[in-house]
Amino acid sequence: MNTNLNKLHTIITGGAGALGSAVVELLIDAGAKCSVPYYNETEEKTFELGNHTNVFTKAGVDLTSEEQTQAFYENAIDQQGPLWASIHIAGGFGMGNIENTPIADFNKQLQLNTATCYNSCRAAVQWMRGSDFEGGRIVNIAARPALEPRQGKGMTAYTVSKAGVAALTESLAAEVIEDDILVNAIAPSIIDTPQNRNSMTNANYEKWPKPHQLAEQILYLVSPENEVTRGGIIPVYGKS
Repeated sequence: MNTNLNKLHTIITGGAGALGSAVVELLIDAGAKCSVPYYNETEEKTFELGNHTNVFTKAGVDLTSEEQTQAFYENAIDQQGPLWASIHIAGGFGMGNIENTPIADFNKQLQLNTATCYNSCRAAVQWMRGSDFEGGRIVNIAARPALEPRQGKGMTAYTVSKAGVAALTESLAAEVIEDDILVNAIAPSIIDTPQNRNSMTNANYEKWPKPHQLAEQILYLVSPENEVTRGGIIPVYGKS
């Protein structure tokens, strides 16, 4: 994809993970300036693009905290300039049938997936409104069970949390369209990452969507070339 994001500032939560790294790499190649919050020191050590001249990072950011999320966005914008796009990959997976999933674990999934997305969307909209760009782009990460809840058997808490991300995306897209902010989400099936391969050793990995394939979809959605797609929860299942 020949996309020009020359000096456009994009925040990528979860940017140090497998999908996030693929997204940051494409953004850098397109000329963007990137900001990536870390939750722990392990991410800081393993994120190979963390020292790139166009990448700002900050460790110890808990995106379930509204205060810390707001502070990171302010810090990133001070460092990298007005915000054009915000991509929300941060989250967590939880397997378990309902009798083995106490309310504490359910609430953890809501915090990891729905609350982090909500806090990030809220901060992004606040900074995009009235910015030099007069608009912006937001992309969230839902999941296949958010669109097909029956696919979420045995992981109901996760399914509900990602359904919340999908609903947030559609609602927010309608709320901010007059500000020229386009909000979308992708809904992957199982992503082909080393972690997923290790946990499902008998699966057919060839059918899973690859991080770089999903990154291409995200890149288009945050690009100025996307002028009309909003409120979409786009299935990215590969052949699975």
